[in-house]
Amino acid sequence: MISKTITVTNHKEQRESDRKFWRSITPEERLDIVEKLRIESGKFLYEYPARLQRVITVTRKK
Repeated sequence: MISKTITVTNHKEQRESDRKFWRSITPEERLDIVEKLRIESGKFLYEYPARLQRVITVTRKK
């Protein structure tokens, strides 16, 4: 069963809650969440590749 609740808060409390959440998870979990958000936003905003493009630039020293 899903519990539906409404929480009234201010910006400072929300910011602290967000920071507490992000600090409670591992760096790998953070990257997974960011990647999921990037993919989801790309689906709605514009056609976006599933992965980041890899770019390499080769230069020669004189």
